[in-house]
Amino acid sequence: MIRAIALSFALLAMLPGPSQAQEVAKIDPAVELNVLCEDNDASACTRLGNRLLEGDGLAPDEARAVAILSKACHLGDMPGCTMTGFAYSKGQGVTRSADIARAYYAYACYGGEATGCSNLGLAYINGDGISKDDHRAAALFQQACSSNSTAGCANLGASYSLGRGVPRNHHRAARLFSQACDADDQHACYNLGVLYRDGLGVGRNHKRAVALFAQSCQAKDRSACGNLASMIDDGRGTAKDHQRALELHDEACTLGEAESCFTLGRAYQTGNGRERDDFRAIALLERSLALDPRTPSAGEAAKALAIARDAIVAPSIPAKVGEPEGHRANEE
Repeated sequence: MIRAIALSFALLAMLPGPSQAQEVAKIDPAVELNVLCEDNDASACTRLGNRLLEGDGLAPDEARAVAILSKACHLGDMPGCTMTGFAYSKGQGVTRSADIARAYYAYACYGGEATGCSNLGLAYINGDGISKDDHRAAALFQQACSSNSTAGCANLGASYSLGRGVPRNHHRAARLFSQACDADDQHACYNLGVLYRDGLGVGRNHKRAVALFAQSCQAKDRSACGNLASMIDDGRGTAKDHQRALELHDEACTLGEAESCFTLGRAYQTGNGRERDDFRAIALLERSLALDPRTPSAGEAAKALAIARDAIVAPSIPAKVGEPEGHRANEE
């Protein structure tokens, strides 16, 4: 199971620095933020909306959070616009709408909010609420990266590595991934690990790849966990350890990595590293196909699933004629 370069998922905007709300909030910051937001302090509205989304000191309330973030945006706070767009892209507290998400990202980007530009680039890459345009996406990633958006630099690196919208350039990609990884973008660390694993734009270094995958996996990057599992299973850049590899595939599958679900399902089906369990195998193989019907192992997963289902319904082999059930005579 080998996962390659991938673009980062849309990220929430960085929140503004200390505001008037933090100066006033001596007893209950949430109450003070609410008061300031009602008094049309745009930054306070953004911070309050974020706390409601995350349940930070308040009971989570996604619908109210999005309403407050939208207010912040209309008051002129561009991070609030990006966060509102993110909520619409994920269907958090509102009906999911790629069109509305794109509009908020565009407004934030044109207002100078770098993460909004990066997220707008992702909309162009995926065709979310707009026609796909890799060249426009790469330009937006460049704009975001130039404005110190870590996600923008990571996505620009992916564009160079994949040759989407810009000429393929693994050396340039490696520099951008390294820059974003140093700024704690764990998906960029994962992508840098892929380059070290495959020797693209950098010297092949399996130990370095393992370290980067481990770092990203610890931050719950599912592809990193899956690739780390594969390298441990093969003994590349680290000691070979099949059981540890299956544990990591289990973690990656739980996080939503289709290929890891397939690998773990096959382990339960064949009894290779796991006690044979056709029911568990079926559940994992079904999850793999549900997560990504176009995963590289989809064909194998479908065949394995059919075999596992047949094993469940197959009748047991009868004893020899005239021989009691459960008894087999020793053959000479």
